Amino acid sequence: MAEVNLDKKDFKILRWLDREGDIDVDEVSDELGISTSTVYYRLDKYRKQGILSGTVSKIDAHELGLELTAITEIRSTYGPGYDEIGEELTDISGVQTVYFMLGDKSFTVIAHLRDHDHLQEYIDDIIHTDGVEHSSTQIVLQTFKDESRLLVNYDDEDLEALIESG
Repeated sequence: MAEVNLDKKDFKILRWLDREGDIDVDEVSDELGISTSTVYYRLDKYRKQGILSGTVSKIDAHELGLELTAITEIRSTYGPGYDEIGEELTDISGVQTVYFMLGDKSFTVIAHLRDHDHLQEYIDDIIHTDGVEHSSTQIVLQTFKDESRLLVNYDDEDLEALIESG
């Protein structure tokens, strides 16, 4: 991991990008009172450091017709081969996130699915994945928070601590 040194101006820019989800250099410059050349320079620095990549629009899964959100905990064979199992899980249709875990479960998988038929296909694909010993799938009834943006999840005090530790 490269060393990342960020100052208050960096966090102002990153928070704006995180909140707005769009890279409009002129708008960032105007709203934050930072010159456009500084914003361009900082964006280039963030990309080179791996802090920032691409531009993303958030798509609402439910509005798109993906009615079910499934969270699956998986216990798999202990030993080498976790990478292969994880890669196979990422290839299952509807899978958005795969976490390799410490503890009782080996993986946690989050998927957005069309309907009950798609759910059955998803479960079948998981249980037929080599190395999977056991799985348990829960269906989300109500979502209280699903925030993929990073910095909006932290208060100013925690962000200040990041600046001070850098």
